[in-house]
Amino acid sequence: MLSGVNGRIDWHYYTAAGIHGYTVTPPPKQARVKEWSLVANVVLHDDFKMAQRPLTFVAKHAKGEWRFTVISFLHDKKNHRITAKMSPPENKVTPK
Repeated sequence: MLSGVNGRIDWHYYTAAGIHGYTVTPPPKQARVKEWSLVANVVLHDDFKMAQRPLTFVAKHAKGEWRFTVISFLHDKKNHRITAKMSPPENKVTPK
């Protein structure tokens, strides 16, 4: 499991949503579909950019950032939460 405070959802070079508090969960080892899960608190978002594809969840860490392609998501605007299914993280580490 991966959790943190600051993250974002990007559409190309644009920020589609700012995240403050998230948890990323890998799929169970016996799962046939290897989708990762995201639960996050949204602090700002742009409806137009969130409707575009592809979207990428970005989580910073000490040596760069983790990047996950968003497959599908539900945005609860009333409670400011996003739940998403994502592909496995990219293997490369992007320097800060």
